[in-house]
Amino acid sequence: LGLKYVNNDMCYPAVIVIGDIIKTLQSGRYDPKKTTVLLTQTFGQCRASNYLPLTRKALNAAGFEGVSVLSLSTDEDPLQSGLGIDRSKLVKRLALGLTFSDALARMVLATAPHEIRAGSTMALQRRYIAELGKLAGEGEFKPLLNLLRKAVRDFNALPVNDAPAPVVGVLGEIFVKHNAFSNNDIVEWLIGQGVEVVVPPLLSFFEQRFVNEEFDQRAYLKRSFRDLIMTRLLDRYVRFYLARVERVMEGFRYHRQNHDLKKLAEETSRTTSLANQAGEGWLLPAEMISMLKNGVGNIICLQPFGCLANQIIGKGVEKRMKALYNRLNLLFLDMDAGTSEVNILNRLHFMVMSAREGVKHLRKPQKLGEVLRGS
Repeated sequence: LGLKYVNNDMCYPAVIVIGDIIKTLQSGRYDPKKTTVLLTQTFGQCRASNYLPLTRKALNAAGFEGVSVLSLSTDEDPLQSGLGIDRSKLVKRLALGLTFSDALARMVLATAPHEIRAGSTMALQRRYIAELGKLAGEGEFKPLLNLLRKAVRDFNALPVNDAPAPVVGVLGEIFVKHNAFSNNDIVEWLIGQGVEVVVPPLLSFFEQRFVNEEFDQRAYLKRSFRDLIMTRLLDRYVRFYLARVERVMEGFRYHRQNHDLKKLAEETSRTTSLANQAGEGWLLPAEMISMLKNGVGNIICLQPFGCLANQIIGKGVEKRMKALYNRLNLLFLDMDAGTSEVNILNRLHFMVMSAREGVKHLRKPQKLGEVLRGS
């Protein structure tokens, strides 16, 4: 449906997102006269900066001329249409929702391949998602932290089989990585194969802004003392609360360390310049390094075909990454409207086979010096 209204030269997420909007409006569940589309945008060098005019054009072509389209971005204030939304409160609630849903997702993905009662992990996730959404909407941190403590206890109490499971990391472009429809349910498929899936926190995509601001100021790409001070203060504020969340997560039986993004950025500079900030940019190899530090060497990188931030940066750093980290087994999967599902599954089977081989030779976790080569 997206291809009917969006040129196929546009990025795959645009095709999926706009197709989904049109499909929803065509369902008849919403009155077009009382409906507004709100899109999140990153702007910058990404083609996502064109989503608004593309969506507007598609809505007109599909007969929904009366539906307005608004943008939600950290760079602009789009909420000037009389919706009466408090921007600071909205951002706070979004940040809380991301922080705690990331923590919940880590527990779900780590527990799922070990569960004894089929579906018990997902049932527990659904229960906590409902509570998390309610508390995040209230905008208070402490009740959410208490809920996370309770969730850790409940996930630890689930009956599990503690036999070692193969582990595969899944990262890549933000939409394709987290949207199950667009990636052909890759995470669910891997779990069905008995694989523990590790996915980077969604919050990191927004947290990288703190690193970008520091780099841009040092490199004279930007000069604003006010922005620098504000960013540093906000960074300390966010890191303080993330540290409290991580202390609670340390009680989870399958806990893997959530590495500091600034330290990851320093190490990432050995593979690519931090000036690469389009989309995921330098964050992509940084997330690979984070997984390698946690002993996850089998990694799948999902990317829309022709995506600047992923296909160019991701494949561009492959050779350097493999030279620096000898345990890296990297699989790139291009996602596009014409991608063959059979081709994707065949390549995934090889990755799962490799991960299972690693389980056969499982031993004590290696020290970082053993994992990294050339450091």
